[in-house]
Amino acid sequence: MAGVSDRIAVYGTLQHGATAWQLLAPLVVGPAVPTWLPGALYDTANGYPALKLGEDSRVPAQVFRLHDPERAWPVLDEYEGPEYERRRIELDGEPCWVYAWRGPVSGMSPLPHGWP
Repeated sequence: MAGVSDRIAVYGTLQHGATAWQLLAPLVVGPAVPTWLPGALYDTANGYPALKLGEDSRVPAQVFRLHDPERAWPVLDEYEGPEYERRRIELDGEPCWVYAWRGPVSGMSPLPHGWP
């Protein structure tokens, strides 16, 4: 389908080497490409971060190309769950998908240097 991006930006547990990397690894092709997402990152205190998209700050992230997006999205949507919304953004001049936090971040600690 024209205009559909096969790129995903990850900033937390799905990053290469992070706790859920084994879920993403078989779905991607090629290496991670470092980038910055527009927004702010917060610690949910549940073992994963929350991204609030915005223009005020930047979040370190990795971009991957999905081998088969039609197969990958149901797997990733289930992993991310209802707390996150898959959003299409422009990143480095190309369309890209990212999972953004749906709820409030009040009471969460900011993570100005990214996810551990």
